[in-house]
Amino acid sequence: MNKIKYLIIIFLAGIIPMNYSVIEAQQNENIVNGFIESLELVENQINISVIDNFGNRFNLNIVNSTEIGLETQSGERWVGNIKEDPNYVLELLNEAQHSLEPVTLTHNGADIITLVSYESSNIKNNLGYLAASFIFLSILFFGYIFIINNKLQILSKKK
Repeated sequence: MNKIKYLIIIFLAGIIPMNYSVIEAQQNENIVNGFIESLELVENQINISVIDNFGNRFNLNIVNSTEIGLETQSGERWVGNIKEDPNYVLELLNEAQHSLEPVTLTHNGADIITLVSYESSNIKNNLGYLAASFIFLSILFFGYIFIINNKLQILSKKK
């Protein structure tokens, strides 16, 4: 009986101080999650206006060094930059704008460094849910074992 109590206490003491990792951009980069408001091709760069979930508007530039990864309408992933074909990139961004597809980008204030289709499987959020459900199920499991153990001891004393 005491062994199980000590095992439960040790198990819970090991789970509680878990270290959660935080995904951050580099020091000189900012991350924006939002929707494309407007697009304009000017010479060899695309001027893009993105509105985030809080209503903040970001007017930024997609330049030759911008790394882009977008989902096409057919579900394929296109990765590249505007050096190859700025008109095709503008077409993909227009599709994302008209389908209200959220995008995630990192920028340095004026130019976009990376632009990708927003992934709904945010690792940071999912790990929190996973840890919480694991802790909850562990408590239920060990609580059930504790109750069964007490009932077995009561039954063995009656005989």
